[in-house]
Amino acid sequence: KNFISSKQYIFLKHESLFTDNKFVNLYIEAESKFVLKNYLFIMGKIIINPFERNDFYEARTQDFNTPVKRSKSIRISSYSSSDFRKKFAIDIGGGITIKPLYSGYEYSWRLSPRYRFTDKISMIYVISIRNKFNDFGFVPDLEIDGNISDSEDFFALRNTYMITNVLSGSYIINNKMNFSFKIRYHTDQVENLKFRKLDSNGYLYESNDIDEINISDNKNINYSTWTSDISWSWWFAPGSQINIVWKNGIDNTNDNIQNNWFDNINDSFSILQQNSISLKIVYYLDYLYLKKNRYD
Repeated sequence: KNFISSKQYIFLKHESLFTDNKFVNLYIEAESKFVLKNYLFIMGKIIINPFERNDFYEARTQDFNTPVKRSKSIRISSYSSSDFRKKFAIDIGGGITIKPLYSGYEYSWRLSPRYRFTDKISMIYVISIRNKFNDFGFVPDLEIDGNISDSEDFFALRNTYMITNVLSGSYIINNKMNFSFKIRYHTDQVENLKFRKLDSNGYLYESNDIDEINISDNKNINYSTWTSDISWSWWFAPGSQINIVWKNGIDNTNDNIQNNWFDNINDSFSILQQNSISLKIVYYLDYLYLKKNRYD
């Protein structure tokens, strides 16, 4: 036996609308987990959607009569984590999803090294990437020939790109006091490729009314956000705590898709930042203790 423990699961999940019991989705999920003798954790997972999913909300019709059809799919993913008892440890995982409808696919991966300098100081870094290709979504207020069309609903075949970076750390001053920080930078981009209409069966189709040349606004989205938190905590009595937290945040949204990560950072830090400082005091008051002293 080359492992300490192992677990295997198989799930079958059926989803339907609560009111009309209309079919939404059915998927099969199989998962296997192992912990090896060197405390290396390994997991593998496969998720299969054998039927097209009915999305009753994306069409924005409010009547649940014309669901948007989403593709059958299969996703294969894996994850591994090393021994956290050691000073250096790492998590790594990733997966790929195939969606035959509209030739869609996506991939994602996540890497998270961590290091414990001493018993009091540690740091963790996380980078996560998730990209979708030939995905689709609702497009509000599409502008054609300079006019906003609010009488018809349009959809877009699109690519989406998401990157998240997180750096966090902590310093344990003593058994009652600690200092920690967390810095996060996230970008989420939506690149619209083609605009489509929705037919009565829930599928997207190319319409002669939509000429890509006449579309005034591509409706692309380039969203980035920066947040940083620094906190100091003191447990001054049992169940009682004082927290002081400084938060810094930046949100930036435009339609300029930039593939250069550093250009996105420069654009984000060129706008106004939001800063806040908060103080939180929690004091645990034992009523039974006060009651006992009252009658002593």
